[in-house]
Amino acid sequence: MKLVYKNILINTIISVLILFIGEFSLYVFLKNNIKKEAIEHLYLERYFMVKQVEKGVDIKYFGHNIGDVLKIVPVSGVQYTVPVLEDVEMQEPGEEEHFTSKKIVFDIVQNDKAYRVSILKTIDEDEGLSGSMSAIIFLSGLFMASILVIINVFVYYKLFSPVYSLIKDVKEFSVQRLKKIVPPKTSTKEFAVLSREISKMSEQMISDYTSMKEFTENMTHEIQTPLAVINTKIERCIQDKDLTKEQAVLLTDAAKAVNKLFNISKGLTMLCKLDNKQYNSLSEISIKELVKQRVQYFIDFIDNKNLVLTEDYSNDVTVLMDISLSEIIIDNILKNAIQHNMQEGKIFITLRNRQLSIANSSGVPGALVNRYFDRFYSGMPNQSLGLGLSIVKKITDYYSFSISYNYSDNLHTVTVNFDEHKTES
Repeated sequence: MKLVYKNILINTIISVLILFIGEFSLYVFLKNNIKKEAIEHLYLERYFMVKQVEKGVDIKYFGHNIGDVLKIVPVSGVQYTVPVLEDVEMQEPGEEEHFTSKKIVFDIVQNDKAYRVSILKTIDEDEGLSGSMSAIIFLSGLFMASILVIINVFVYYKLFSPVYSLIKDVKEFSVQRLKKIVPPKTSTKEFAVLSREISKMSEQMISDYTSMKEFTENMTHEIQTPLAVINTKIERCIQDKDLTKEQAVLLTDAAKAVNKLFNISKGLTMLCKLDNKQYNSLSEISIKELVKQRVQYFIDFIDNKNLVLTEDYSNDVTVLMDISLSEIIIDNILKNAIQHNMQEGKIFITLRNRQLSIANSSGVPGALVNRYFDRFYSGMPNQSLGLGLSIVKKITDYYSFSISYNYSDNLHTVTVNFDEHKTES
């Protein structure tokens, strides 16, 4: 949920709760006050009657203007020397509605005769009035809360517009474009500070990216050239007829070390380029045709080990990616399937349901199968640098594909899922 809506929601909930509590408190206050006023009114009516009787006014002449219901009944003796208050439920004839009333009962003596007086006052009408007042205030409060929510939406959107603009710029930011984030104009100090810092950070990222790109390009050029020179001179030395057997072994090991260093440099350079998203050219590539092409490239190595190759292309998948990277994916997986296979082993290539699986027979895998895609990890350190599958993993991540490894039925299977970027034919 957006900050604006979350803030408005919290404010609305708090306002409604305060409104409910205030309305309930108001209703209880009015109701209790009405009851209190009714009781005070009854005591005042009694006081008025007592004073009038003491002045000699005949009790029989008191009219119905006292209370809502006045009853004067002769009694044999005084019983209620102290007035008694009672709650009375009344019902009009033929009506189901009940009325709540307060009644005061007391005895009074005039001309040596005792009379029992009861004065009744209905309070439902006053309570209904208080309820109506509370309802009106509550509806007015809801209306005001609605207006407040609408105003808050406009105010917050206006207030946070620089933040939304900044978020949009951050989402669209890419170091490859070499364009820093420009701080949006705002009078809010906190937003201005945040915008400036993000702008500085984007500028620093572009600077770091440019430096890394230049370093990668320079390292690729500067290292590979002397390595090629060293390799050429070692080959010339190996061809020398006066070379001893011991010297030949040493030069062969040196050539292998140079070749290994060359491959490490090449692999790390490619990983660095992938991390910096320097592969931007896209081509439509048929996975089926690409796999067939790369199989022919490795056919001599397959025949050299007398491997049995089984191909199953149930359907084709077309993807958009850099052609050199697509070849690297297939080459590295095929190379692993051949290199780590046994003599007269098997290779199964399956393209089905947008998934390419390449399986090979071999021994039981080691305990660290979850590290097969880690950089510089190899189950056979003497034969592999441990960069092949890590490069494949980096390329699949680069294009939002997925790759997995599985061992079952004496087969090592690497599966690439092209589900994210695909068009089927």
